[in-house]
Amino acid sequence: MDFLLQSYRKQKKWIRLRQLLLLLSRIAVAALLVAMLCGWTGGGRALQMLGGTTTHHVVILDDSYSMGDSSFASTPMVDNTGLAATAYGRSLGALQDLTRRLVADEGNHQLTVMRASRAAMTVRAGSESGDTAADLSAQTISGDGKLINRVMSTSVSPIRTDIGAALDLASELISSTPADTTYLYIASDFRERDWGSAERLAASLRKMPAGVAIRMIDCAATPSANLAVTDLTPVQDVWVAGVPVVVNATVKNFSASPAKNVPLQTRVIRYGDDVIGVDATRKYSGTVESLPTMMIESLPPGGQVTKSFQVFITQTGTHAVEVSLPEDSLKIDNTRSCTLPLTDAEKVLIVSNESGGDLQGRSAYHVASVLNPGSQVRIGAVPDVKPPSFLRSATWETLAAYRAIYLVDLPEINRNTAEALQRYVQRGGGLAMFLGSEVSATSYNESLLGDQRTLLPGLLTEIVPVGNDGAVKNKADLQLGEASQTLLSPLQSAGEAAFALVGLTQSWDLDLEAELDADPNAGTNLENSAEATADEESNVSASAGTRGTSNSGNKGPIRRVLDRADGLPFVIQHDVGRGRVVTVLAGLDGQWTNWPGDPTFVVFLLQTNAMLWSGASPPTGRYVDEPLTRVVSVRQYTGDAAYVPPTDEPPRVSIDINAVETQSEGASEPTLRFEIAPEEMVIEGESNVDDWLRPGISEWSLIRSDGSTEVSPTVGVIRIGESDLKRASSAEISQSLLPTEVKFVSSDAWSDENQVAGSSTLMLFLLGLLGLMLAAEQALAYWASYHSKPAVASSPTVSTRGSAL
Repeated sequence: MDFLLQSYRKQKKWIRLRQLLLLLSRIAVAALLVAMLCGWTGGGRALQMLGGTTTHHVVILDDSYSMGDSSFASTPMVDNTGLAATAYGRSLGALQDLTRRLVADEGNHQLTVMRASRAAMTVRAGSESGDTAADLSAQTISGDGKLINRVMSTSVSPIRTDIGAALDLASELISSTPADTTYLYIASDFRERDWGSAERLAASLRKMPAGVAIRMIDCAATPSANLAVTDLTPVQDVWVAGVPVVVNATVKNFSASPAKNVPLQTRVIRYGDDVIGVDATRKYSGTVESLPTMMIESLPPGGQVTKSFQVFITQTGTHAVEVSLPEDSLKIDNTRSCTLPLTDAEKVLIVSNESGGDLQGRSAYHVASVLNPGSQVRIGAVPDVKPPSFLRSATWETLAAYRAIYLVDLPEINRNTAEALQRYVQRGGGLAMFLGSEVSATSYNESLLGDQRTLLPGLLTEIVPVGNDGAVKNKADLQLGEASQTLLSPLQSAGEAAFALVGLTQSWDLDLEAELDADPNAGTNLENSAEATADEESNVSASAGTRGTSNSGNKGPIRRVLDRADGLPFVIQHDVGRGRVVTVLAGLDGQWTNWPGDPTFVVFLLQTNAMLWSGASPPTGRYVDEPLTRVVSVRQYTGDAAYVPPTDEPPRVSIDINAVETQSEGASEPTLRFEIAPEEMVIEGESNVDDWLRPGISEWSLIRSDGSTEVSPTVGVIRIGESDLKRASSAEISQSLLPTEVKFVSSDAWSDENQVAGSSTLMLFLLGLLGLMLAAEQALAYWASYHSKPAVASSPTVSTRGSAL
């Protein structure tokens, strides 16, 4: 026993040390297993302090509205957050995966993120600063990765753009940011529209500094069916309350398969006198009225169809019209809106040279009776017949009270009258001239074409009789011109047979080419016509749903509406500034033609009146990336207003705007101008730019001088072009970008690659360490345990106890 106690005392410390080491090794093995199962990423930030390399990661996010494609909405979501519902969501998921990997990786990582829409608007505003366009500019990635939170909250933009501007600005940022290694990531949907002919983008990529590695992250999938409303426009007409207005809606099939039995829903939002304020709890403050649904029976791939419907509103003011398609892969182009500004009946001026002072003579009657037929028919025009002496002292302010002016066979027009007419038409007024036997060609040429005026489409030369030779004998005296659809669209189906009963003996001839060679002293040099004055408010638009205007005083293209049988022009239309001019080369007194008594004249005059009115009509919409402008009278309104952007779901939030008082040249009083330019907001770094870019029906809340509130709608529409979801081949893109080398990867593969790459080094290290710890644990366990020596082998002995018994 003493021997055992003495041995224990001697080995006690070693035994406890062995047991402690064994316990610690087992704890370490358990900790390593837990770390590996939990996906521990290690202390990369601490290692950064020891590393000296800097890597710059530049991410360009294509956020054009085609990135809203949800063709793969049925695929698994990224991190169960719903990011994969759209192509843009996948691009955000790719950015999130990259950031998580960089947080775990060693070294110093800087991140730049730039959206294509912001870059395009920055360049359009005249800036070439990449820092201005970037959401993040060379920011060092922190340990928690919260740097991208603001970018992750963005959504697809309603802007139509490519990534050319973003590439140019990114090149500038890369060149100005020192880094040991630079990576450029382009997250896009790579549509055929932008990448099918990628010469411009290839040129931008070639400007990148040498050594930049380029990765293309494909965020789209095989496109599903997509239909789009590409146009919503009220038909050119007199837009007067109580008169039905026809609205045209155009739908195009951008799919590869035909569409059948597609419903097109229509509705009107009325803003009558009962709307006295903005109701933020509703999507619209006006009264919503649903119209009958129209059905598109069949629409082939790439085909389009125009559906027409009538809108009847009895209250004056600006109202709104909206059409929508069922939801498909691209939501933003399924709905389109336009405003419908309705006025009360307005005056039109008719100046006629009737002998004996009979103002209600034959010529004036032909015009007045068509524009105001009386009885139950309401056209919207109130004819005001005046003698020629009325124009001698007329000024632009006098003429501005009339929506259209008709000059019937006036012998002459003095220069002061011509100048007033020129300003009237340039500001959107409409002018129609009927030139009969009393007209003096010399007076008209000098006054209407002199001093850079452009009220005649060409020089009046002489009165030319209609021939009766074999070439014209079997033809109607009037023939449809090349631009007959401009004013005679209802007669297009009938063709020239509609004018079979119209006779014409003679008319004025115009020399449409002689104006450039005319004597400057005669006032016929039209090369530089007068510019529109500063108070013209133009809204440039080239898509459906908007009424385009121009502030140029130059004469527009000449359109021949009707020709004589011998090929000479008879009715000509051209634009001057914002207004329109129609010239008929015969009078209405019946001496040269019986056309005023033919039903086709009624059609012509109604269509002409509609065109003449349209120049002064306010726009029915604007593109979402254009400035939002409202000009009001300083006498009728105050300088405070509120703008309520569109929203899918209420409540809505209003934005206060202050007006700037302006005094235009030639205006009798100043005006208040409310204007917001999204491009300038991007340059100034405003955070609420997206509110101004939303398409749909928004509302103005203006305060009148008497303290009451006026609510009127305004519409923003997207530019057509992003609805075609056809994809470009990655191989063809790579070929077109040569010699620049790019690497394509799908968003799914990118996600998998980053999840593995971010922890592969650490996992291998932990796995190796786990193996070592397991081996050490086994060795310590063996060392700490008791092992008896094996027994020595000996020869067997025979027991004698049994034999003794």
